[in-house]
Amino acid sequence: MEADQEPSPDEQRVRGFCALCRSRCGCVSVVEEGRLVRVEPDPDHPTGQAICAKARAAPELVHSHERLRHPMRRTAPKGAADPGWERISWDEALDATAKALTEARAVGGAESAAFSVTTPSGTAMSDAIAFVERLIRGFGSPNTVYGTEICNWHKDNATAYTFGVGVGAPDYEQAGCIIHWGHNPNTSWLTHAERTSAAKTRGAKLIVVDPRRAGGAVKADQWLRVRPGYDGALALAIAGEMISNDWIDEAFLREWSTGPFLIDPDTGRYLTAADLAPDGAPGTFVAWDAAKGEAVVCDASVNHPDLALTGCYTIETVTGPRTCRTAFDMYSELARSQTPEKTAEEAWVPAEQIHETARLIWESRPVSYYAWSGVGQHTNATQTDRAISLLYALTGSFDEPGGNLLHAKVPLNDVSGGDLISVGQKSKGLDMAGRPLGPGTDGWVTSDAFYRAVLDGEPYRVGVLVSFGTNMLVSHPGAARGREALKALDFHVHADLFMNPSAEYADIVLPVCSAWEREGLRAGFEIDQAAEELVQLRAPAVEPVGESRSDVWIVFELAKRLGLGELFWNGDMDASLRHILEPSGVSLDDLRRTPEGVRVPLKPAFRKYTEVAEGAGGFATPSRRVEIYSQTFLDHGQTPLPDFVPPAGSETLPLVLTSAKSTLFCHSQFRQLESLRRRQPHPIVEIHPDTAASRDIQNGDWVEIETASGRMRAVAKFSGSLDPRVVVGQQGWWQACAELGLPGYDVGPDGGSSYNAVISAGEADPISGSVPLRSFTCEVRATR
Repeated sequence: MEADQEPSPDEQRVRGFCALCRSRCGCVSVVEEGRLVRVEPDPDHPTGQAICAKARAAPELVHSHERLRHPMRRTAPKGAADPGWERISWDEALDATAKALTEARAVGGAESAAFSVTTPSGTAMSDAIAFVERLIRGFGSPNTVYGTEICNWHKDNATAYTFGVGVGAPDYEQAGCIIHWGHNPNTSWLTHAERTSAAKTRGAKLIVVDPRRAGGAVKADQWLRVRPGYDGALALAIAGEMISNDWIDEAFLREWSTGPFLIDPDTGRYLTAADLAPDGAPGTFVAWDAAKGEAVVCDASVNHPDLALTGCYTIETVTGPRTCRTAFDMYSELARSQTPEKTAEEAWVPAEQIHETARLIWESRPVSYYAWSGVGQHTNATQTDRAISLLYALTGSFDEPGGNLLHAKVPLNDVSGGDLISVGQKSKGLDMAGRPLGPGTDGWVTSDAFYRAVLDGEPYRVGVLVSFGTNMLVSHPGAARGREALKALDFHVHADLFMNPSAEYADIVLPVCSAWEREGLRAGFEIDQAAEELVQLRAPAVEPVGESRSDVWIVFELAKRLGLGELFWNGDMDASLRHILEPSGVSLDDLRRTPEGVRVPLKPAFRKYTEVAEGAGGFATPSRRVEIYSQTFLDHGQTPLPDFVPPAGSETLPLVLTSAKSTLFCHSQFRQLESLRRRQPHPIVEIHPDTAASRDIQNGDWVEIETASGRMRAVAKFSGSLDPRVVVGQQGWWQACAELGLPGYDVGPDGGSSYNAVISAGEADPISGSVPLRSFTCEVRATR
């Protein structure tokens, strides 16, 4: 509410939180005569100091005339100009969906039906994601098209190959140095941006790695304008400078990393006690005790303060002497080989800035960092994440005050159903054979693998798709092949708030209500330990539009029809919430009486990896230590150290095409909302004035961006801070805005304005399946 605006006596004020993105900002929804009229920040909420333009546009979203209001069934063939949608009842829609799923499972197994789920980081799917996953796993499908490989997987899962857990939570309040690597919180996580600003005010140093001078980069102590896709080289170079100058926490690396462990030169594997004696334990490791001048056997429960972190040592083994190097020595050589001068040439960051950044990191400890999509949307993303993780390990800041923390969490029952699908069934996932270390281990598959299964029957045919809000044709690469796949499905049902290009190919469309029309349970708001103590049940502010229902309601009703009712509390959604809350001691009734939420006191702890007792403690990795050298990667044919490999296709065309999020829109959503579209009427491409001048392009001109995979159109916007070799587009453009008379755009690769349609999925990260959404190449031409 504006400071001079008094509340109306007729308005209702509903406290809750916005579910539109990862920030989940505390807010107050203002309702008059049954309509949402305003959304305001709730400064008493841990994430409620401000809200963004998207949340303020919620009344337009909720009451849009374009909302889906009833279940519908297509009557015309897929691809017809008019699908011939006819209104049907919920019973008809859900019965038909259950019938298609049951028949598919009977003929081709549960794996012949795939599901797709939109991101909980950029939609309100966070309200329902656990129940949707429970349905998928209860049904038995190992195939969920989720998009995690181009979103959160690297920070949340690839990082676990180093630390045993995801990236954790930056301790903005105590950090001496904050690193945002491929993460602009001004557009993706407002509370991160607020805490970063406050940290800068109190004197913390800020390092931003981003091709664009945007968000925090404007005020950063070091802004590293990295060449898109060359982040891994930069991380190695900074690490090499830190190692060369002894700017590393040797005690942490010696005691809590695999750095001192010796590598067998013949096998490339860690030397173990079994290599020293026939009765030696194969699960232990061998290091060199510098004080004693002899090899010693180590495990996570015993720390030797005198272990050599570097060097080569001749070890007597059961098969004879072997000269072995420490894992850290091998990593050090790799990092130092990526010299600042070499990196300046390859990654376009000045050598002196690399050196000064290394110094700043060391002298400003403790260090917090966060890396997100700017790192994850490349064909080398997994090893880049490893390189950044290992750089961070050098600081010794992990789970230290001021570092990346593992906050205590409110105890809850997990209802996502991981135990409902067998190991054998999970192994049938479409991506498991080719990428066994990647998202497929959790049943998440790439859209490219899904398209291949539908169109080519490899490794088997998928004929049914149940989609919860995924707009694949806009949010994923390969739109032309995606269209053919969606046309070829035997049955496709799509649940969403609005019709979209992917839903247009469905057989049945289901109307979903917005977050302002349903309850939403949230335990923990992530930004700090105090925020993690808050449990809140967001009440609906207004009635559902038309016959729209929540994703959770749809899941429960479909589960009953699939014979899975007992797994879903026989349709009793309140019972499911009570089950979730049971370990917390918080009652559902208390939450409904207390809209601002209930606090559960939690005891914070730091350096939890030091709590070693009876085989526990350490890090959740195979070695129970920070894995400098990943034998898991080696065993699966990947390099155990984060060697830098340039992104695929990085030399094809003269300009590097990358992308960035807009502050106004969530992915492919909200461009039909007048207040937001008025602020950005057209898709834009940022381009350096010199690059534009050499192509006879004026600021504001429509231009054509051509890649090896297609062509798209956008409006040129000059940015003098860009490297002249880089242009920056935006993904997600397709919607028209009738109120402003602004057009929609085709999502194909032949002259529309869909960024992802001109990106190829032909080459992908060998571990995660990520594609070059932020490091493709292109040419830009004037069209006037």
